[in-house]
Order: sequence, then C-alpha cells, then structure tokens
Amino acid sequence: MELQLVELHFSQLPRCDYAAIKARAEAILGDELDAQNTKKATDAFLLFHKNHLVKYTDAEVPAQTAILAAHKPIDIRRYEGDIQQSWGFRDCEPTLSQSRHTLLVTEMMARLLSPTERVRLFHGVLQAVIETTLPDALVFKHSQQVVQPKAYLAAASDAPIVRPGALNVRFFNISNTVGDMLMDTRGLHEVGLHDLQCHFRELEPDDVSGVLYNTAVYIFENGAVIEAGNTIAGVGPNSKWECQFEDSLIEPTRELLDLNPGFPFTAGSRK
Repeated sequence: MELQLVELHFSQLPRCDYAAIKARAEAILGDELDAQNTKKATDAFLLFHKNHLVKYTDAEVPAQTAILAAHKPIDIRRYEGDIQQSWGFRDCEPTLSQSRHTLLVTEMMARLLSPTERVRLFHGVLQAVIETTLPDALVFKHSQQVVQPKAYLAAASDAPIVRPGALNVRFFNISNTVGDMLMDTRGLHEVGLHDLQCHFRELEPDDVSGVLYNTAVYIFENGAVIEAGNTIAGVGPNSKWECQFEDSLIEPTRELLDLNPGFPFTAGSRK
C-alpha cells in the first residue's frame, strides 16, 4: 500500500458538509480546489488539486484526495496491529470498538509528486475533514497507529510530517532470541522514501526510537541523502551507527535502511 490512508471513526452518523470541507481545505492549503457537486449527498467525494498536475505518458491529471463513507460496525480484531503500535493513544480499543460509521480519506493519482507535496496536500484535506466532522478516533493505516483527533488538531500548526499519525516507530520483541528487539518506522515507504529499522539488544527502546524517528524526519525533509555505508549519530556520546539497505524483517515487505548499532548492541545478521 504505497499511499496515505486514514480512517475516521464515529459512533454516531457524521454530518458530511462537503462544501465546508472543500472551503476549509482551500484555506489550509492556500490553493483553489475542484470538486464534485458539493450539494449532493453521497458516500464518495473527490477533491482535485488542480494546481498539482501529475504527468503520465499520455495524460496530465491533477492529484486527488478522496473521501469515502461506510456505515457498518467494524471488526475490532482487524485492528489488533494498529492498536498494539499506538503509543500516543494506548487505551484506544474501547473508543474504536464503538465505531459504527467510517470516513476513509486517501490520496489518489499523487504517487509521482514529491513526498513533501504529497504529505502537505493530504494533511491539508485530512485536517479539514477532522475539523468539520469531529470523529472519535483516527486510524492511520499507512503508519499503523490509532490517534486521538484532539491530539492531531492540537498539532495542526506543526509541519504535517511531525503531526501525530504521519510517522510511527514500531516495536517488537524477537521471541526466538532472548533480549533481542526490533524497531522500524512506518510512513516513509508509502510516500516514496525508505523506512528505517534497527535490530538490537541492551539498548533502551526509547533511545532507539528517538534515533529512528529523528532520522526519518531528516530523510523526509532532505530526501534520500543517506547512502549505504554512511553513518549516523546513535545512542550515547561518539556513537556511530552504520547504514545499509536490507529487506524488512517485519511486514510489510519492503527494502529499508537498516541502522547497525555495532558491538555489543547489534542483533541478528545482515547482508
């Protein structure tokens, strides 16, 4: 799934004022948008970013953000992975279990835009939908986490990439090796960049998480500037972690940038 996709969950039927969503998105983005008939009640609505054209071989089309509605209770078992990796909303399961209506916000025809433009456009519309419909919970499927809407809106003045939900650092204990841990990022691969992972032992997960998150933000802001064989600052004074490209150890399957903390903290094997 190489796209940004967020589910907005509601216990009560939301009022979808698409004209208001369009107007608010235009104000946030500073762009005029095209749209379908905003006066027609529908469970599918498209906003066209007409100033952001994507060139294909035989056509030029605007990037789009879609809003799709569903009206049925969710199967909470399908959200187990999202719930487990939701560090900012640890008690999200009771809220999510009450979901009876869902709005899906997703980008379309945007993969050829730069990562920064994709994230900016998507979050501009997402913020407008959240402000207008007031959901109970947000599920960021592309970064695998549940987020409180009030936490997202509290950070709306921040750059989109550092708002809750845009990036996530996942944590796993490696069950077949005592003491081995794995952390990786979600959210970069889906916008055309490499995620990160670190397989380690004897380090504090919070410290490793900080290295992964800060490096992910750096890559997003500066592009794919870290190459195989480069080193980055790790945990502790004068710590240098070597970078190389590896296959992901945990799904989703993708090539990512592996950070090797070196002896005695490295775990597992590498190419």
